[in-house]
Amino acid sequence: MRHTTTKSSARRGERLVRKPSRNRKRPNYRLIISCFFMSVVLSSAITYAFRTPNLDVKNVNIQGVGMCDKQLVKKYADSMYGKNILSVRKSSVCSAIMVLNEVESVKIGRDFPDKMWVQVTERKPDAVVTDGTKRMLMQDDGLMFHRVDRPVSGIPLIKISDFQVLQPGKIANSDQVCCALDIVKIAKVKKLKVDKISIDHDGDICLNMVSGFYVKLGQPDDISRKMSLLQSALEYRPSLAREAIYIDLSCPSAPVWKPKVVAQNAS
Repeated sequence: MRHTTTKSSARRGERLVRKPSRNRKRPNYRLIISCFFMSVVLSSAITYAFRTPNLDVKNVNIQGVGMCDKQLVKKYADSMYGKNILSVRKSSVCSAIMVLNEVESVKIGRDFPDKMWVQVTERKPDAVVTDGTKRMLMQDDGLMFHRVDRPVSGIPLIKISDFQVLQPGKIANSDQVCCALDIVKIAKVKKLKVDKISIDHDGDICLNMVSGFYVKLGQPDDISRKMSLLQSALEYRPSLAREAIYIDLSCPSAPVWKPKVVAQNAS
């Protein structure tokens, strides 16, 4: 007789082949309690740090301020006094100081428990531009950032005759200024010590060298070639700076120079 399998017997068979369930791990109550107490301690420490008067700013050290308004920088820096050293917003103070034309960059740091420091880096001038009445310190990109009363030693003075608004924060972009800045850049590369660059109403350019003699460049064309000729002349004859009243490079193909002896004999 054929054995028949009923549904109930099949289910019982299935139960027999099932794998026994694994034992569940017990929760690590010690770890849970430890994490809880650590979070309580940490939150208490943070609350204490932001509320304790021991971390209130009591001193702000300012460095690097020379040309810009010291009182204005101090005013912005003093806004950090009395605030919790952890909650001081350095970015807002930096942004306020960076508004000053003379400032190139600002760094602010914390010196725990109650001191802040402000390091100001001011712009470095490449030239002084003047229209005969005002004098402005200027970068070689044309940015004017500080007014001065007199020429600055070691920095070329650019004297222009065309109209240019001389104002801190403005870009000097007249044709004469752009040409003079090109000369400043070339002179720096070629290590030519230029004391003054004068451009008259006709656009003729004249250089006053630190050694005391003049260089006539003429019209603002072939400036790079003319400056190279000047460099070559001084390298070939170093005494030229002492012997000559001027050298005329207006025509690069026929440079001429006038010795002091000839001038003295003529007088």
